[in-house]
Amino acid sequence: NHGWLAADNVDRRANLSVEEFYEKYEMPGRPVIITDVVTQWPAFTKWSDDYLAAACAGKGLEAGPVSISLAQYARYADGCRDDAPLYIFDPRFADKAPALADDYTVPAYFGREDLFGVLGAGRSDYRWLIIGPERSGSVWHVDPNGTSAWNAVIRGC
Repeated sequence: NHGWLAADNVDRRANLSVEEFYEKYEMPGRPVIITDVVTQWPAFTKWSDDYLAAACAGKGLEAGPVSISLAQYARYADGCRDDAPLYIFDPRFADKAPALADDYTVPAYFGREDLFGVLGAGRSDYRWLIIGPERSGSVWHVDPNGTSAWNAVIRGC
């Protein structure tokens, strides 16, 4: 019996203190799903199709090899039956649609040290807007510069 093969082998936690996160998850390198952060962000209630369309109106977002408006992408994604659909993966969304960056904050669990922050404008990409239909997503990879990502799902699964 291999526990790592179990379907639900990642802890799901709410009301997790920063200290407990650090001791039980960050230091031993264990993944955890923190269930009560996203619900506190304005993005959780504001990021409807209409809100995102307005915030991104007239802006080209990166989707694989193309730059595409959110309206064009929505038409593609709504009818998409591709095996591996294109998905928006835009590291400059906050420059293009600043209102979106105001709709969330970095959770306290990850705000201890931002060592890349000292690089100012020379820092590498560190936040992305990711939008995609079923079957879209990244391949197995290692994050750049020895970093570890945190992800938040606003809508979908």
